[in-house]
Amino acid sequence: MFLIDWLKKLFGKDDAPVKKIDPVKEPKKAAAAKGPKVTKASLNKLTKVQLEEEGRKAGIELDRRKKKAELVDELFKVVK
Repeated sequence: MFLIDWLKKLFGKDDAPVKKIDPVKEPKKAAAAKGPKVTKASLNKLTKVQLEEEGRKAGIELDRRKKKAELVDELFKVVK
C-alpha cells in the first residue's frame, strides 16, 4: 500500500479533499459612468470647430456662421 500511496502523491492523484475556490466577484460599476457633466463654461472654452464636432456627436448640426454664444446655447440645450 505504501508504494501505491506514494505513486498517487507523485502523479497528483491524492485522495485529500480539494478546497473549493470561490469565483471572483466583479466590482460594482460606478453610477457616474456617463462621463463628466457638460456646463456652459466648459463649452465656452471650446472653439467653434470643436463645438461643431461635439454637436455632431450629440446628433445635431451647428452652423459655424453664427456667433459662438449662440452655438453654445444650442448645444447646451441638446446635451443637458
